[in-house]
Amino acid sequence: MPQVLASSAKTLLLTSLKRVQQALGWRARSVYEYGLHSLTRWHRKQLKNTIFIGITGSAGKTTTKDLIAGILSAHFSDGNQTKGTLNTSEYTPLTILGTSRRDAFCVVEISGHRPREMDLPLSLVQPTVGVVTNIGFDHISAFKTREAIALEKSKLIRALGPQGIAVLNADDALVMQMAEFCAGRVVSFGLAASANLRAEQILSVWPARLSLKVSWAGESAMVHTQLCGEHWAPSVLAALATGLALGVPLATAVAAIAQVAPFEGRMQAVLVNDISFIRDDWKAPFASIAPACDFIREAKAARKIIVIGTISDYVGHSGLRYVETARLALASADCVLFVGPNASAALRAKKSSEDQLFAFPVIQDASNFLAAYLKAGDLVLLKGSANADHLQRLLLARTSVVQCWRSDCHLNQFCLECPALYQSVQAQPKKMLNTKTNSEFEAETKTGRNSANFSLDRIRISAATTIVLGLGNPDLSLRDTPHNVGYCALDVLALELQAGAQAGPVPEWQSGADGADLASFMLGELNGAPVCLLKLACPMNLIGPQLFKLSNELGFQPAQCILLHDDLDLPLGVTRIRLRGSDGGHKGVRSILQAFQDDQFRRVKIGVGKGAAGQTVADYVLTAFGVEQQALVAQLMRDAADKVIELLQKKLRQNSVATMPE
Repeated sequence: MPQVLASSAKTLLLTSLKRVQQALGWRARSVYEYGLHSLTRWHRKQLKNTIFIGITGSAGKTTTKDLIAGILSAHFSDGNQTKGTLNTSEYTPLTILGTSRRDAFCVVEISGHRPREMDLPLSLVQPTVGVVTNIGFDHISAFKTREAIALEKSKLIRALGPQGIAVLNADDALVMQMAEFCAGRVVSFGLAASANLRAEQILSVWPARLSLKVSWAGESAMVHTQLCGEHWAPSVLAALATGLALGVPLATAVAAIAQVAPFEGRMQAVLVNDISFIRDDWKAPFASIAPACDFIREAKAARKIIVIGTISDYVGHSGLRYVETARLALASADCVLFVGPNASAALRAKKSSEDQLFAFPVIQDASNFLAAYLKAGDLVLLKGSANADHLQRLLLARTSVVQCWRSDCHLNQFCLECPALYQSVQAQPKKMLNTKTNSEFEAETKTGRNSANFSLDRIRISAATTIVLGLGNPDLSLRDTPHNVGYCALDVLALELQAGAQAGPVPEWQSGADGADLASFMLGELNGAPVCLLKLACPMNLIGPQLFKLSNELGFQPAQCILLHDDLDLPLGVTRIRLRGSDGGHKGVRSILQAFQDDQFRRVKIGVGKGAAGQTVADYVLTAFGVEQQALVAQLMRDAADKVIELLQKKLRQNSVATMPE
């Protein structure tokens, strides 16, 4: 009866605190938190017979938590654990308050994703057992070094009392160094001969699941799991070592492990229409890419496909990390897709057109590709970040009509939990850079508007011709805006081309025979280099398919092209050459790279800055430059034209060297 009264009082107090916070707004946050933490500390004192197990580490915490809870549940009576992946300090009180006196254990996952993040949870949990899985590179951006990460994680072991138990990874030197901070007992696990719980014969070759042989205190047993990938072995060993240290018989622990299913989105196997998907789409720190690719490389399947979304927690330039990831994935699978705003950066890993490497900035395009590509017997790894990519939709689209294809909602949850999945709630901005969808544009093309049937025989393209493409907006009212500087720079080049004409008629802009002006072009020579200046009048984000169609009809390749386009990240007045790489966030470039699946387009990036404070990007790029900016913009156009000529001269020198007799 007293326990029931205490529980009722706790619920009433928690409800009152929430009402106070709602009534007073943000000013009450500190009051609310003080009250919540005081209530949690009081409640923790009532749980004297409950074993509190804290888990931390760079990777594998959630799976380890579920495995430990499964083992302890098979031996003890009742218990509690952190729900899902709610492992940050704001959720720790809820886990403790959700634990009752009848619970024999409570397994608490403790995140250390930034300095001092563990201080509050540890003061509330007061752990009896501390488990450290490993020290890797997750959250390296917050700590800078693995040693700094280890120092934060070691707080769990320092918090243990004389009766505490530290469960440590014997294969990780930074983890084992924490043993010196333990006032109680140390239990180690791993492959090392010194480990108290030692593993060998680790095997995980799809379609088989992870299995391993373990030895403990003179006993040995084969452990069979439902997990995919050898990299889960430390989590299995950590869970077994925890259970064994708390008195669970080895046979009981091994049997319990076999019953624990993979956590959703953590190398979780899902079969859809005879296609096997491995969902590893909750998060994608750079360090987790290699183990997932290793699993796919060793797997037995008719074809193997890897889909990669947004990568996190890496050191160095993002482009290099995506290229490195692409090369690793290509060595492991038959086909590799990158999805999301950084996708085009991976195209640099292509060594030839035979490489099955594709980049899709828009996830719906990746889904359409997979709909035509996948067949029964395929094995598909989905590796991405839930709040950035929502790759789960690639799987759901196999059996249902997905209405919401947004990737900018930033909801830290799986799409199946979201009501927008089958009923799109995507709001349309007041002012759009491009208002036509791909299907609408294609429909107009078929009806004669924007027709591509102009006289292609007037354009003579050879392998030596350079295609200079200005990206801009066909609406004449937007001529003098930042979004149109590609067109304007091309006009300056056209004047250079006309002024340099030595014989014959002066080159002039020519347009489609039907007057639709789908493409305006000018042929001639600049400093002895044959060029074709080209403007496409389709919407910016749909320019890729049209350019790709022209390339097929005229026979030019990406390496022959130079793109002139605006760049918001460069200050107004600055121009820069880029020989290849990702789209840099430019929708026109993104469309081109996706259409060609090749990044070998030389670019001249024209800096236009970001506009005034408070001005949206859409408003800025579609608003004409001010009178006071006209002189600077005119010089900017000349500088951009000079950069194109510089690229042409460099190409001529390279061709000259290549043709010199030995």
